[in-house]
Amino acid sequence: MADGMPVHFVDPVTLYGPEARYEILRNGDAVGEHLISFQRHGDTIIAEARSKIAVPFLFMTAYRFDYHSRSVWRAGAMVDLDAVTSDDGDTSQVSIEQLNGKLRVTGSAGSTMLSTALPPTEHWSKSFISQGEIINTITGRVNEVRLSKLSDAFVPTATGMARADRYTLAGDLNLETWYDAEGRWLGMRFQGKDGSMIEYRCRDCPAQLATAQ
Repeated sequence: MADGMPVHFVDPVTLYGPEARYEILRNGDAVGEHLISFQRHGDTIIAEARSKIAVPFLFMTAYRFDYHSRSVWRAGAMVDLDAVTSDDGDTSQVSIEQLNGKLRVTGSAGSTMLSTALPPTEHWSKSFISQGEIINTITGRVNEVRLSKLSDAFVPTATGMARADRYTLAGDLNLETWYDAEGRWLGMRFQGKDGSMIEYRCRDCPAQLATAQ
């Protein structure tokens, strides 16, 4: 195993193909889309993730959220990431780079050098499922989390129900997230700042995804 390789890392190009799409719902209503694209160049994998949310109110847009990240992975370890977030007009930028086996994280709170390669909140990689600390790619902060494994269950996707491994994270991040047996991210749910329920549901899941009959 290469230094820093996450235990659960699986080649996303093999797992997802060139892209994976998710619909975003708020209290059951579609409000946006999350798209992840993957490219492989030799031993390097580039993943780009984009989220767009627009919550309507009467004839206006009451809330907008836009997120774009580009991460570079080698031998299963993230070596570089740049992310830009616009949260209803408030913009934040985060960069992560590997330097001599360490990670330098720069965000709104300044720059921090981490001696341990922590997983980022790149949900498509099951290496995100971690006990202890993870790097929040929206804020640039190291979040403390407690991981719990729930019982397997069928979870909703945009094309039907799928059996999933379910996990919860609690602490600085609070959410429930789902993966299939091969490690594909099927979606997640969490409570928004306004108390609404936000869900990400896989839209273009691979054909081999096991769905309920």
